[in-house]
Amino acid sequence: MKSEKALLRKYEDDLHVGGIGVIIMGVWSIVKVLIEIFTNTKEFFDVESDDPVEKALTIIVILVFIGAVSVIVMYIHLYIGLNAMKAARGLKYKKRFHIVTIIYTVISIAALITYKEDLKDIQNIDTTIASILVDLTTIYILIVVFISAIKIKKLKEKLFGEPGQDGSGNELLVKG
Repeated sequence: MKSEKALLRKYEDDLHVGGIGVIIMGVWSIVKVLIEIFTNTKEFFDVESDDPVEKALTIIVILVFIGAVSVIVMYIHLYIGLNAMKAARGLKYKKRFHIVTIIYTVISIAALITYKEDLKDIQNIDTTIASILVDLTTIYILIVVFISAIKIKKLKEKLFGEPGQDGSGNELLVKG
């Protein structure tokens, strides 16, 4: 029983650290996009038009699109990370974060295919490999978050009997 409690603490710590990691990787993904934009300005904002108004509007639309996608990505990372940290500490959290974690993991794995063309560019191979490693690290963290959450649930059921109970007999706070 004592080793199971130690294992529970380990998984709770893994889940908490994984939640922090998900948030950090979200911030990094936004920083990476900003660095890419500022280092390849011509590639992002090269508009084929002689009309200055059309050029300005196109650039604004591009910036708004990039901003919107960045906000969505950061929101997903915050949603997963903060709920994982709450779950690890026995606080009220949204159970749907498990589903979001699975979906985001699958999307992240599928997105690795986009590196296929980048690997052919020998001049930027080091940057591409670094990006792949960062993405693989993000995937690993997402998997750790999911597995830790499942292990915590199973251990709490085993240790404390009913699902949704903590060691003191109090109901765990879970928001659907």
